[in-house]
Amino acid sequence: MLKSSFSCIVIILSILLIVPSAYGQTRVGKFGVGLDGSMQYLLGAGTTNASPGLGGGVSMSYSIVEGLGLRSKFGINQMSWKGGNTSSYTTDAMNLSLYLTGDMMPNSNFNLFVLGGGGMVFFDPKNDAGGRAFDNTGKAISSFDFQISGGIGADYFINEFWSITLMGEYVMTGSPYYAGSVVPNTGNDSFMRASLQVRYYFFDQSFITKLLDAQRARSKKKQ
Repeated sequence: MLKSSFSCIVIILSILLIVPSAYGQTRVGKFGVGLDGSMQYLLGAGTTNASPGLGGGVSMSYSIVEGLGLRSKFGINQMSWKGGNTSSYTTDAMNLSLYLTGDMMPNSNFNLFVLGGGGMVFFDPKNDAGGRAFDNTGKAISSFDFQISGGIGADYFINEFWSITLMGEYVMTGSPYYAGSVVPNTGNDSFMRASLQVRYYFFDQSFITKLLDAQRARSKKKQ
């Protein structure tokens, strides 16, 4: 009984920790969830006097077919900028984004990909003095916005169950009030975003069963 329990523990640890890196890939049906850390840098149009702002959240990925996947993330980001009086301000934003990705190296433990997508965001609209933005009728600017983004990234699969992802995006917003609108009719703001993600992957039951069977067969050969 004790020997059986020990063997089971060894099998589980082998699956989670020492599965060969050759298994690491964006195989069909692979679902991952993890943490996302990001840095945003405003490009204007309201202001170009910006500094990096940090953020974080949760990221997810799902491989639809080989070479094509869905990714999403929910995050809380901060943007840092200076107004017309040179004082420093921050704009907070909470966003939910969805991307379609094209995987260039889906069968490798190192995968390059391109992405495109968009999302919805709630943010704190700012005027050039760092206060809440209002239109010319005195009505507060809406805190709801849509964003469109595109970019590139790379996955590194440590093993079948863990990956590290670096991703860069150019994001176009639908509002000129992320960093203050200096003049009337200023174009909408945009920004660059870099993300570092760590994910753990889940599989369907048939995959786990096959992996366990393969591990048991390997153990019997050693005996």
